[in-house]
Amino acid sequence: MTEHEQISSNARRRLNRRVLSGFALALVIALSAFLLLSASRSGSIWFASLWFLALLPALLCALICYIGDPDQTRSSGFYWQVPLVLCALVCLASIVVLREGVICVVMIAPVWLISGWVGAFVMHSQRHRRGRVLESSFLIIPLVAGMAEAQMPIQHETVTITRSVLVSAAPDDIWRYAVSSRGISDGEGRWTITHNLLGVPRPRESSLAGNGVGAVRTAYWGDHINFQERIAAWEPERKLGWTFNFTNSTVQDYTDRHISPDGEFLKIESGEYVLTPISNNVTELTLTTRYVAKTRVNAYAGMWGELMMGDIQENVLTIIKERAERTGVSGRARQNDLRTAVVSAKTAAAN
Repeated sequence: MTEHEQISSNARRRLNRRVLSGFALALVIALSAFLLLSASRSGSIWFASLWFLALLPALLCALICYIGDPDQTRSSGFYWQVPLVLCALVCLASIVVLREGVICVVMIAPVWLISGWVGAFVMHSQRHRRGRVLESSFLIIPLVAGMAEAQMPIQHETVTITRSVLVSAAPDDIWRYAVSSRGISDGEGRWTITHNLLGVPRPRESSLAGNGVGAVRTAYWGDHINFQERIAAWEPERKLGWTFNFTNSTVQDYTDRHISPDGEFLKIESGEYVLTPISNNVTELTLTTRYVAKTRVNAYAGMWGELMMGDIQENVLTIIKERAERTGVSGRARQNDLRTAVVSAKTAAAN
């Protein structure tokens, strides 16, 4: 190996060590931030903050690029790769080490990736401003931004999500399954991102105690989740409304511990079925769910709410549709058999 090759090899090893040390420092900072937020009484709010979702990954990627490219000799490909690698490491560590739920990781990953690219390329464009100003920004910016965001009011936004399906059945065939459905098998319903990819358990059963307004329906999802729905509107074959009552923590225990349906930044309030006759034996069934989002990133959270809550609604509607249509077909077949028997009896008597 020539002297020039030896120098080049040493320079590459030095750069590689700097990159590894940059990633190690970034992961330590990310873990420290996670532990501090988890220990904080208002930690759940901060996990859904601009500081955690957008600023922190941008600063971490900028820091890695600052350490890993001291002489500004790396290509733009390095700055594209850093956020990809950091995001992958953070997601892997969150699931394997910190036991975070898949839902939380999937929601955070796109924002961390985009913010990381912004931080990396801002650093790339500002490397000529070397010195204490650039270095001190890694400390000053997160502190100032954190204090500023803490003073911002948290917006409370009521969100309404609605899905509808046409059912080839009469309202009375649908009503019974809207009120209560037992013994729901794995093969019922439809494929959804929320259930099949993100792992949210599917409905297994809903049972009603009582009748009319004030009755309590208990819903069971998967093998562990259960919650109550107190009936608030009861118009047989027309409308069924309820308010949610989460009496235990099974929803967040078996989905994602940072996302409680009755927590600091999310409150699922009410739901209703509306049955609208379209023609003979065709009914439109509409399911509406209302919840309150209480974060500083309600617009982004709303996108995921539309996807996941919409998936859950479409799955439930499909279960009711399939059951009601089977009941309607068999019921009409029995009625036709009865009419045939009556006509045959009358004909025989006449003869």
